[in-house]
Amino acid sequence: MTARSRSFDDRSNMTGTYLNVSIGTSTTRSVVRGANGTCDDVIGNFPSPNSLGITRLNRIYPNLVGKRYNATTGVLEREMINFPLGFHLSPTDPRSQFPALTALGKSNYAWNILSKTNPSAPDVSLPTVLAEMRDIPSLVKNWYSLFLTRTPGLRRGKFGLDYRTPERLTQMIQRLPELIASGHLTWRWAIAPFIRDMKSILTAQTLMNRRMDELRRLGNARGIRKRCSLARNSVPVRTENVILHSEGATVRGTTLNTFTEQVWGSVRYNVSTSALLKSWPRSNAKLHHLAWRLVHGITTWEAMATAWELMPWSWFVDWFAGVGTVINALNNTLGLTHSDCCLMRTTKCVSEISVNPATSDAWVLPLQGDYYVTYERKERFVVAPLLPFAPSYLAISDGRATSILGSLAVLRWRPGRKLESILGPRI
Repeated sequence: MTARSRSFDDRSNMTGTYLNVSIGTSTTRSVVRGANGTCDDVIGNFPSPNSLGITRLNRIYPNLVGKRYNATTGVLEREMINFPLGFHLSPTDPRSQFPALTALGKSNYAWNILSKTNPSAPDVSLPTVLAEMRDIPSLVKNWYSLFLTRTPGLRRGKFGLDYRTPERLTQMIQRLPELIASGHLTWRWAIAPFIRDMKSILTAQTLMNRRMDELRRLGNARGIRKRCSLARNSVPVRTENVILHSEGATVRGTTLNTFTEQVWGSVRYNVSTSALLKSWPRSNAKLHHLAWRLVHGITTWEAMATAWELMPWSWFVDWFAGVGTVINALNNTLGLTHSDCCLMRTTKCVSEISVNPATSDAWVLPLQGDYYVTYERKERFVVAPLLPFAPSYLAISDGRATSILGSLAVLRWRPGRKLESILGPRI
């Protein structure tokens, strides 16, 4: 293998003039526009994949064009002839928001790739669905019972307490955080998973056709390459009332830097020689039966995965150690081998401006052309799990995780109530 580095540069100078006719001066300014970039890769390892890094920077700046006349005499005082806008910052590296991946981060993504693409993993785990359905009635009942709790001294109404009394209204307002927290957990842990699983069951035929096609290609020793999405993030950074130009004319507006990240992965699977010769089904009936068991998780390995999912606080451990992800990735019911596990990542920063006409000189508006500056990075890594677990990145800072912990805290520390009485067997 040989490492190489290439680059390109299509930039050019844009020149314009500002004439201050009233004092007889002329100013010429130039700014570099266009694209440049680099490509760092490795060659000589075909057909195996190699690492790759591409950067591309692009700059499109607008011009100022206009004439200002004296309001009394009508004499020309100032003129802009394709004069570059003063605000022309260099492209912003997206790594300022999405840092370069560490070895630990790549290992974590490798576990996720193997977990999400594993042909031995189920599309919908019937054992887990059936086991978790027992939590739905208790979670819904406990949430609904919060509306009907009796308070001494208040009259009983048709739906519990009489809502017309000031005391009842005060009590409901005081218990509003508890009602919201319990409802949120009911949705997260009971209703939403149930809806997701039912949607998967309703598309069982499509899942079966897809799984049958995979099994046939694996049985023909051709192997399959599977791809999965891992992350999509966007971070806007806006700055108001920025002076965009101040030489000869004043232009004010807003700047917007939009940072985006997209991460996906792919891996190749093949049937091991021993599995292909000894246990691989040959008839369509046996292949169909195997596909049905794989789609619905009726396997010995999935029984262990279900046992982990039902353990108290397993969901919390998965935030940090990713045990569920590792269990799913290690499922090898079909006796497969994997290779060429690749992680792809694209990060980008797009810089734009919007002019505020109310605080800008009208004689140089609108701007001639767009302000559009980008900095894009495309990366490919050949990855493999380095640790026996898949650690998460700052799990508590995740919005979903924070909302669950917040709901648990509200229910746990509510005076006179215990968390176990609401969540039952879940924890």
